[in-house]
Amino acid sequence: MGQVVRNNEQFETNIRADHRGQLLKVGPDSGRVDAFGRQRISDVFTMFDSTQRYDKRADQWNETIVGSGTSTHDSDQSSTLMSVTLSGDSVLRRTRKRFPYQPGKSELIMQSFVGAEPASGLVQNVGIYDDADGIMVRASGTTLQMVVRSSATGTMQEEVIDQDSWNIDTLSDIDFSKAQIFVTDLEWLGVGRVRVGFVVDGEIRYCHEFNHANNVDKVYMTKAILPLSYEIEATATPASVSTLKHVCSTVISEGGYEPHGTISSIAPPLNAIPNASGERIVAGIRMASGRTDNVIMPAKLDVVTEDATTVQWRLRLNPTTSGVSWAAAENGRGNVQTTYSGAIASGGTILDSGLFSAAGSIELNLENKLSYALGVDNAGNSDELFLTVASSGNAKATGMLGWIETV
Repeated sequence: MGQVVRNNEQFETNIRADHRGQLLKVGPDSGRVDAFGRQRISDVFTMFDSTQRYDKRADQWNETIVGSGTSTHDSDQSSTLMSVTLSGDSVLRRTRKRFPYQPGKSELIMQSFVGAEPASGLVQNVGIYDDADGIMVRASGTTLQMVVRSSATGTMQEEVIDQDSWNIDTLSDIDFSKAQIFVTDLEWLGVGRVRVGFVVDGEIRYCHEFNHANNVDKVYMTKAILPLSYEIEATATPASVSTLKHVCSTVISEGGYEPHGTISSIAPPLNAIPNASGERIVAGIRMASGRTDNVIMPAKLDVVTEDATTVQWRLRLNPTTSGVSWAAAENGRGNVQTTYSGAIASGGTILDSGLFSAAGSIELNLENKLSYALGVDNAGNSDELFLTVASSGNAKATGMLGWIETV
């Protein structure tokens, strides 16, 4: 038995411990329930996962390296070693894509890493964040901190909580320089709760919660559609090379995920369908400049040919093109630009392909929609995704590409 005090009243409570003598938490601060207090069961949907067995996965991660910082893949550790040597050095690894948040669903993020030994003049961040918003664990010098970053006031500000002020468990046994799994789960809805902690010995050990409902007068951060990030920066020259090891990560929607919304589309005019000689663009999409912090997912495609000639279609990502002219999408939202002009010159990645004759419609499944969602490069330039058709003859063929905007 134990005792707790709430609103100046004392209550008795049951206390349980495991075989190691560690207290087992139940209720809203335990790992048994998600961010909305629902009992955790196996009904989860993986939005993203990343391992680095053979390379740094440039298809998933962007890198920004400053000064003499380095980023080296270690296949034996299935990790990327992010190292700084001199003052001003930094290495940032951030996912090309942002991940959709669905109101009412708990979003669970896990990121594994091995930090550099915390030291004066060294800042290390791991979390789901960009330059404006997000949630992270930080080793600032020798101090561990939990951070919520927000641009809700119009400028970026951070709520920083040092380890000795964590309100659930100060986790005095946590060693940032050893292998760790950082865990975050969040309600957004603009004003929800954020819990942060670590997975130790198979148990989620939350250390701090940021409570916003009934406490703040604005959203706690502008958006919850965010990328995963790993970052190390030397603000002074360290005594020796300092290395943050980026290992593995996942983003999970607890309670499933059901994208919904209007399917917008782009297709060439029906009165001007040329012959499909070689590979020809029939539709393309990209995120508009200034709107690249969105989730734009291809949802379906249609293909049709004038006769029974067999034609191949492809979804091709970021090829070299010629003669492409972009225009704002007709749905008027301003998030997407479209095209139906130009030709493929070379390269890119074929995400999907198939054969058809006469006509056909392909509904992309949920996993493919998320996998094919548009990303951005280091400079904030959107991926470009094209639907193309090709035939060995001169078949007249065209198509339509549809997408969903989850913003």
